[in-house]
Parts: sequence; structure tokens; C-alpha cells
Amino acid sequence: MSRCLTVLYFASALLVSATPRLWSSEEVVTSPSTVAGVPIPHHKRQVIEGPGGYRFNVLEHLAGIAPYFDSPGVQLDPSPPDGCTVTKATYIARHSNIFANDFDYETYLSPFLSKLANYSDRSVFTSAPDLAFLANYTSPITNETEQIEKMTPSGGDAAAAFAGVIKQTYASLLNSTKFRAGAFRIWAASASRDVDTANAFIGGLGNNATLVVVNEGENDSADSLTPHSSCPAFDAALGSVQAGAWQQKYTAPLIERFNDIAPGFNFTLTDIVGMQQLCGYDTVIRNTSDFCNAFTAEECLSFEYANDLQYFYSIGALLTGRTSYGNPIAPQLGLPWVRSAVDILSANDTATFNQTLYVSFSHREEPPLVLTALGLFNNSAYYPALDVNSTMPTDRINSARAWRTSEILPFLGHVGIERLQCGNATLDSAGGAGAEDVGQDGAFVRVLVNGAPIPVPECQDGPGASCALGSFGEYIAQRAAVYGDFIGTCGINDTFANRTDLLSIYNA
Repeated sequence: MSRCLTVLYFASALLVSATPRLWSSEEVVTSPSTVAGVPIPHHKRQVIEGPGGYRFNVLEHLAGIAPYFDSPGVQLDPSPPDGCTVTKATYIARHSNIFANDFDYETYLSPFLSKLANYSDRSVFTSAPDLAFLANYTSPITNETEQIEKMTPSGGDAAAAFAGVIKQTYASLLNSTKFRAGAFRIWAASASRDVDTANAFIGGLGNNATLVVVNEGENDSADSLTPHSSCPAFDAALGSVQAGAWQQKYTAPLIERFNDIAPGFNFTLTDIVGMQQLCGYDTVIRNTSDFCNAFTAEECLSFEYANDLQYFYSIGALLTGRTSYGNPIAPQLGLPWVRSAVDILSANDTATFNQTLYVSFSHREEPPLVLTALGLFNNSAYYPALDVNSTMPTDRINSARAWRTSEILPFLGHVGIERLQCGNATLDSAGGAGAEDVGQDGAFVRVLVNGAPIPVPECQDGPGASCALGSFGEYIAQRAAVYGDFIGTCGINDTFANRTDLLSIYNA
């Protein structure tokens, strides 16, 4: 069985075999990949084939630590449907690659890295190919103050490349006097990783766009790009119990396997999770990682599922008796951006919204919150009577789940909503839209998640499974009637000067 280094597009990709193995290494130098003619930075990765040509992409199963990759979606064509053109679009994206977030570093990475650095018998690792690299491994974090929560150099490259893709995809929207004159605006939350990502993105656009930095204050209510921070009722610790239960189960045999190799190291759950996290963090810092090769495909999928459980209960939405995810307030936090998107896409004048393309950068929480507001990636979307908690057990993996955070929130993960103008469009008679929607100048809406069109379950009868603009507005209005009370849900009292349920940062 052999390993070699190869290149895929935009996303990093690490392919490994299903069982622990012996291998030889071969480096292959290749040129940068391109998407629609746009050069895309990439990371080296080790491609390992198992028996029968089995290939597994580790870096597409790391949840929030994954370098960006396009989502597989539901296999719909991401190009506009025949006869349609994109006339408006609005995006919310997560920041680009970072050295590590503070929670991961303090809870998992730092304890493991310190323990390894102080271990006196590191030569013992050379007896096992999977762990031999630990004999000489050094931490990728060399300055906590300057690196934790900060963008990596590869993050800047990836953000600029994302700009290139956006520029290529929406050339007609950007080919305007406003765009060329530098009056075009990009928005970012005020954390340095968001601002740095946005600045790299602006550099990639090459149009001297204006960056609008949006405060992340706790008193900004819904008028923020970080509603999880401005909602006092939001609890990021939700999901830790469920994720912890699965971690206890799946890491047990790993701990035993690694301790057989190095009994004196005394591997623990914290060490295992930290090592699996370093598969992603090492990759975006050093362009490669041997940690990815220390685990089988099943062990990587187990790590992914633990993250899915964590996010399911912290930023998914538990809507008892209706649609279901895992947290009771998630759609309320995502709806301000979605309602603003509807206003942007529906406006036919430039008095309030004077751009045809809007791009904003925020944190990992926001794209998933937006998706819960839209009702997407919902395990029980077509089974409303289903107990949502039964869809995410903590003693085994639900491999058929819709909620997969690796496909939602990798670095630079994004949600886009487009307005399509379609000539001679017809609606699927089996859908829910009425004939009046066809008469609305052929306007339709579709949602894209990391480049992939994702149909709205309640409205997908337009070209390319899009939704008539009027029907989409009605659908969001119905959800806003149930989940639109940001102030009440978050417990924001009248002492907050900026208390509001609406997002107005995009107004001209």
C-alpha cells in the first residue's frame, strides 16, 4: 500500500485507508488548481488508497476545522438553470483558516502538546508507523498571543481565492460603476480573524472595496453579524454532554491501541481529540499533517459525529412539535439575516439596497444558524412527527443524518441566496407555488451552501429546484411569525438601547 502527495481543488483533501497500515511515501509536485480559470491555493495532502481502490477524504470530515471544500449538496448543477441569470445575491461566510480557536487550544491542543513536549521517551513512538512522527514533532503554535484566534497565512490565500471565485461567478453583478469606483461595500464582524479575512477577500476582488466593520457587542441585539454573541440566552456549552458521551465511547479503543504502543505516555480522551483536531489545524498552518494518518476512516467519522452532536445541540434548532434540530433558539438567531436577505432580493429600487451583491464575514456559528432559519439540513424535514433527539443518538452514528457540519461550516463556509431572473419559466404543478408567482417577472430564489444548490423543502418547484420569489417571501414570513421574536427569545430587556428584531446594517 502506498502514499503519495497530490492536489485537489480549493479544498484540501486527505485520503486515507480504512485500517492502520504500513506505507512508503512519495512526493509529487503539482501546479495550483483552478476553478473556472481562477487559481486556487491548496494544501499538500497524503492520498492513500485501501484495498479495491477505496479512498477516504479526511479533510472533508473535520467539521469546523476543515479547510474549505465545496459541498457535495444534492448533486444539482450550481450553474444558473437554463434561461435564468443571477440578478442579485447575498452571502454570509465564516472567516478563513485560523491557527486554533481558544476553546480547542485550551481544552485539547495545549494539554496534549505540552504533555508531548515534556515526554522523555519519545523514541518509543518509532515502533509504530502511525505514530512515528511524534518522536520529533513540534507544536505548530509558537506564540499563543499572536496566533490563537488569528488567521493563518494560508487563510489569507484562501480568502483571496474565494474572492476570485465570487468575481468569476458574479461578473455581471460586479461590472458596475459603483464596483469599479470603490464604493462597493463588504461587511465583517469586528474580530480580527473576520476583518483579516474580509481584507484578504477585498484584495482578491481588486476593486478597492470599502470594509464595513460591524461591532460584536453584547448590546447590539439582532442588528449584528454575530447574533449568538448578542443573545444572552445563547449557550455555546449546549451539546457538550451529548458530544462527550460519544467521545467516551469512540475514543476508548483508540486509547487502548495507542497505550499499547507507548504505555508510559498514558493517552487520554483529551489527547485523542487533540490529535484529531491537529489533523486540521496542522494542515492550515503547515500545509500537511501526519496526524491525519494516525487514524482510520471509521475513527475520523467518529470524530466528525462528535462535532455534529456538539453543534446539533448548540446551534441547531429544537422546534418541538414542528421541524427539529437540537437547540430551541437557533432559528430566532438566524432569521434577522434571512429576513434582510429577502428584503435585498425583493427590492426593485436602489434607495435602500444599492448593491446587487452583498458579502459578509462572521464566525462559525452564523451560517448554521441561518440554515436552521431556512429549515435546511433538518433531520426531520420530511418526518414532522419524528422525535428529533432520536435522530442523533449518542451511542452510535446516524450515518443517514442530514445535519453534517463538515458540509456546513468549514473555514470560509458560506450560505448564499440568489435572485434568479428566468425567461419562460414554469412551475412544477406538484409544488406549492401558485400561478401568480410565474407572473412576478420570472423571479426565483435559490440557496447555495458552500457552492451547492440546496432546495428549500417547502418550495422547490422553480427552475433548478428554485423557489418563486413571492413564495419564498411568504415562506420566510411564516417562519418569522413563529421564530421572529429575537428580543423575547434572547431575554433582552428595555434597558438595551439597540434592542431590535431586525438587521439593518446593509441599508444604504
